[in-house]
Amino acid sequence: MRTKRFKVAVLLDAARAYDRDVLKGITHFNKLYDKFTFFFYSPRYIHPENQDKLLKRLSDWHPDGIIAREMPGLRSVQAWQVPLIVSPHTALYESAVNLWADNEAIGALGAEYFLSKGYKHFGILGFRQFQWSAEREAGFSRATKVAGIQPSVFLFDDRTMLWEDLPESLSAWLRAIPKPCAIFSVTDELNIHLLEAAKNARYAVPDELAILGVDNDSLLCEMTQPTLSSIDQNAVQAGFEIAQGLLTWMEADERPAANFIHKPKAIIDRQSTSALAIDDEEVRKALTFINTHAPAADIDVNDVVEATTHSRRILEKKFNQRLNSSILDEIKKVRIRRIQYLLAESDLNVQQIAYEMGFDNPANITRYFKLATGYNPLEYRKAFGARKA
Repeated sequence: MRTKRFKVAVLLDAARAYDRDVLKGITHFNKLYDKFTFFFYSPRYIHPENQDKLLKRLSDWHPDGIIAREMPGLRSVQAWQVPLIVSPHTALYESAVNLWADNEAIGALGAEYFLSKGYKHFGILGFRQFQWSAEREAGFSRATKVAGIQPSVFLFDDRTMLWEDLPESLSAWLRAIPKPCAIFSVTDELNIHLLEAAKNARYAVPDELAILGVDNDSLLCEMTQPTLSSIDQNAVQAGFEIAQGLLTWMEADERPAANFIHKPKAIIDRQSTSALAIDDEEVRKALTFINTHAPAADIDVNDVVEATTHSRRILEKKFNQRLNSSILDEIKKVRIRRIQYLLAESDLNVQQIAYEMGFDNPANITRYFKLATGYNPLEYRKAFGARKA
């Protein structure tokens, strides 16, 4: 006997990479379990109607559940008493089940990444009116504060500025920040304007200005020159999880006990962050050696020292002074990032990853990874692995 299928309205903004990734996770869940019949936005050339008409069509369809971006009329939809998961773009909805990112962790990840590259001057490019932007700014600033650095902040406010005028204002802001500097943008969409501003201010990216965004919007990140590095929010996994939670809510009348909060997955390196902001030639040589060899070989501190003309004591002292870190810590960061990438993006098992990276046996890589991340490799793959369509 065929199990019941539920009518689920998915009202997401497919123009944005984050929403598209969430949608990928939702649809992959349904490919596996075949529990949903979907209501999507129709193309505007078919139904160029206003929001009231859309909500009337949705109401007449009688959905069993709804996954929706924040939009006009959503408060009235809450009154329908239909299981509803909201993906807000301004702030969390009280009394609703929200899909939300661990935005402070996103900001902190960006700051730690830039600090490991030796940057001493930072900027944050965000939005004045959005809670998620403020949280990313707070996470980034808190992480740089530990290193004694206060970033410069530029916040776009659509009440006082036009989107197309942003490059001119950003050029003036960039000129006031000492170089080399690293800019963390709270979303990739801002970085199109930031690259234009850098060009106007005659700053070379990445040599004088490193740029990192959020969302890993491959269309935006790959269309530019140089290409743009970005933080993958793990939104595909988040979409899978909210679909799972919504099904339980509809089938068993068990509302999720808390909001769905997803942690960032990884930094996707591209050309905009490929430089190192190190004014010491020996430290730069050491970091280049680490970044080149640590992903594939179990190098140690002595290997790094031998790539320079310094003694171990002097090189360790310089790492502490310039990076607020040790040589061994920098080796671990590179190797952990590589393990994370292989677990999330490849089909290699733990034994194969251990072999690829020069570990003696899988037990060693498991202990190493667990100590650094709090996850064993299989737990990490389950939480952050790419869902295959």
